[in-house]
Amino acid sequence: MTPIIRSTSLRGLCVLLLVCALSPALAAPAQSTFTYSVTQGKEVIGEIQETLTIDAQRYKLESKTIPLGIAAIFVKDTILMRSEGGYSASGFKPDRFEYHRSTKPNKDAIARFDWPAMNAEFSYEGKTESQALPELLQDRLSALYQFRFLPKPPKTMNLPVSNGKKIENQLFKYGGEETLTLPIGKIKALRYVRERTPDDDGIAVWINDQWAAPVKIVVTSKKGNQTEQVLKRAKLDGR
Repeated sequence: MTPIIRSTSLRGLCVLLLVCALSPALAAPAQSTFTYSVTQGKEVIGEIQETLTIDAQRYKLESKTIPLGIAAIFVKDTILMRSEGGYSASGFKPDRFEYHRSTKPNKDAIARFDWPAMNAEFSYEGKTESQALPELLQDRLSALYQFRFLPKPPKTMNLPVSNGKKIENQLFKYGGEETLTLPIGKIKALRYVRERTPDDDGIAVWINDQWAAPVKIVVTSKKGNQTEQVLKRAKLDGR
């Protein structure tokens, strides 16, 4: 899994973000916007804006990544990811995932998840493929929001995740509680880690129960390079 390259006072918004944005009984859509800074080393290389909309038993997640700084010299396109599906007290149940690059449409991928038929259909590079749909499936965008729905931190969690082209099982381990100093303030968060392997990147995700979105994500590439994504702003329904 790779980083998604998928002012008002924030302290007063912390509780509101989950109480309002994650209530399945809402009468009207609630929308939260989370803005992240993306860095490699000390260099800011991008900004991510993610919008979560909850309406009755449905959710929609949209993530837009814009390159900044030196990265903008070499990367000219933006990345857009969308995830939508059902929502309940147990979390998200995606039925569609999209991945788009503004200047490289050949990289686009669309996945459709048919839960009654337990079938996943993937469209990319001009072809369509199918795969059996496992229970608890998440896509690469919704998966990072799913940790906060766990009733208690498990020692390990095997999570099937789709990148829009296929489904892979990803093993996450609970890494304990840490205190983070972030642009949104000093907070305590739970860490979940998927170890780096010779064939895949590693990822660490920090979750705080006051926020719907992850507060920090660190991706370690197969070569050992790290990209850090931290939450710097959040807004709920314009407040």
